[in-house]
Amino acid sequence: MAKLYFNKAIVYEDEARETGDTAKYCGLAYDYYKKTYVVSRETLGKEHSKTVKYRGILVQDTYKWFAKRRHENIDQLVTDQVLLGSA
Repeated sequence: MAKLYFNKAIVYEDEARETGDTAKYCGLAYDYYKKTYVVSRETLGKEHSKTVKYRGILVQDTYKWFAKRRHENIDQLVTDQVLLGSA
């Protein structure tokens, strides 16, 4: 499931570059990267190389901005919050 979310995030990043609408599409990419990270953390563990990779994406400046704006701490998110949209 994490790979599916990861691929969707990449599609939104590409859309942001193509359209120039970074607020919209990077926001959507952030949502999918967040899902990717949480699912990977829950299934593979927080030290797994893929989980570390996905977290690394979320701490890039672009996505840190979205997290801060939404008052989210990615390390405190739980699967149900992220997948059901209550985060």
